[in-house]
Amino acid sequence: MMNIFPESWNTISRWLIIISVGIIILTIIVSFLEVFIRRRRLLRSGMVDVDRMSGTEFEHFLGLVFRQYGYQIEHTGKSGDYGADLIIKKDQSRTVIQAKRYTKNVGVKAIQEAVAAKKVYNCQGAIVITNSHYTKQAQVLAKANDVVLWDRERLLKVMLMIKHQPTNQS
Repeated sequence: MMNIFPESWNTISRWLIIISVGIIILTIIVSFLEVFIRRRRLLRSGMVDVDRMSGTEFEHFLGLVFRQYGYQIEHTGKSGDYGADLIIKKDQSRTVIQAKRYTKNVGVKAIQEAVAAKKVYNCQGAIVITNSHYTKQAQVLAKANDVVLWDRERLLKVMLMIKHQPTNQS
């Protein structure tokens, strides 16, 4: 049987395979670099940047913040989260995080959701974090239920501490 393809086709096909594998590897490297750059950009965000974030971006930002402190992060999802945006884990301790990126003061509803989520997710602690402040009623309810409140000032302090430490990408 006669070979209708010249010998050069074998060389061309080998080069096409090599180039294809190279493109795949390059795509994977670029994807990892994009994730690294996005994380680094989020961690270097200032309060003005936080104020402009969507709720989902704020949750991811907080996940990166806690990861910097050695916590494992679990995102609870969008709907049916029972008032929890994140679950952070360190050693044997689990804490529910309720993230509120608001332009107004956070009220009692956020505290109630955190208290409920603490039970649903079998957590030992609950934290409500905002880029704003809390109403007096929210502060009273949080104190009565051992919910830790991070307001704008506390969040800013943590952000400044992170900017002065090396990035941990674990």
